Amino acid sequence: MKIPNRKNVLQIPYETAEGEKVYKCENDILLSKNQFGNDHQIQDGEIIVSTKTTSKDRMGKIFIDKILMERFTGKSLKVIGIFLNDVQRKGPGSINFTLVTGLFLVYSEFLTELDGVYYLDLPPTAQRSPLSNYIKRFSDLLTQDLDLLLAP
Repeated sequence: MKIPNRKNVLQIPYETAEGEKVYKCENDILLSKNQFGNDHQIQDGEIIVSTKTTSKDRMGKIFIDKILMERFTGKSLKVIGIFLNDVQRKGPGSINFTLVTGLFLVYSEFLTELDGVYYLDLPPTAQRSPLSNYIKRFSDLLTQDLDLLLAP
């Protein structure tokens, strides 16, 4: 799609009894409408993308990282999550969907709202309200949302 992208690691310093340490907040992809400069700062209009195979045990990290990055940089950041699926196989022909609906809604309402959540294989519960207000198909990111998200 010819969208400039790069990996980004935001280094957040913190104090310990042994002196200053650094928490490395790694982001899978940083997307930009423009070419990146030489600095490693996150610029206005750039999108931080966190990719995960499933949200079951990894969803919280995206929300917490957004809060940490915004507090550390002092600005509002665009953060989206992309998930492959939320399924667990229980045997031949038996599949459980593992999206933790309540936790997702609590994080979205009481911690921070992500700028987009996309699934390659959308869980059935995400197709109904209230989850459908937050979660979309990955194809929606490519065909509708990307240009809007890349706007400053």
